[in-house]
Amino acid sequence: MNCKKLIICTLVVLFSFPFGLKQTVAGENRIANYYETISVLQELYKAEIIASNTYSEFARKALEEGYYSVARLFSALSESESVHARNFKNILNDLGVETENFPEPDIKISNTKENLKFSLNVELSEIDTNYPKLIKRIKPEGNERALEDITYAWKAEMQHRDLIKKMKSSLWLFFGKIVDKLKEAHEYHVCQRCGSTVFKLPEKSCVICGSPVSMYKQIK
Repeated sequence: MNCKKLIICTLVVLFSFPFGLKQTVAGENRIANYYETISVLQELYKAEIIASNTYSEFARKALEEGYYSVARLFSALSESESVHARNFKNILNDLGVETENFPEPDIKISNTKENLKFSLNVELSEIDTNYPKLIKRIKPEGNERALEDITYAWKAEMQHRDLIKKMKSSLWLFFGKIVDKLKEAHEYHVCQRCGSTVFKLPEKSCVICGSPVSMYKQIK
């Protein structure tokens, strides 16, 4: 009886060890296969967290100055960036990579007019230069999920640009008029799958990712 138990225990050890080793090697291979993808996702995750916090502070400043419609816009942008950050974090975690905490950056808060100008410059830079470069970097590794979520974020940033761009031509001279125009946008809605940001809900599905319209969160 004791001999039988010894044989069973030996077999368990012999079969368990290679399996555990195989799992470890597989995890290492997965990280090695997606080295550039992981690097880009980490970079984007940090950027989206900073962007979300920045827009949140801009919304607070706009409320303080009485620009309630602008505050709603900034709150919607903050929510959208947080969706992107969550998506990137989930992919990293599934690849076996934990997102690291990083020091809170100093967020420069100016008056609302300056904050709008800064936001427009950031969105234009991300759309025209940053996202295309990042997608080009990770495309050879073929991680479809990362490519999809980064593309979703890119398209949402285009929406952000269009929402802010309405103010660009008159940003300095006619700020009062710009704020009045924004009063037309009583509500914003952000898709919790891709970060799509709209002030009028689509009829059936998200305009970026195709998720049901129920995935949109109203920003009040």
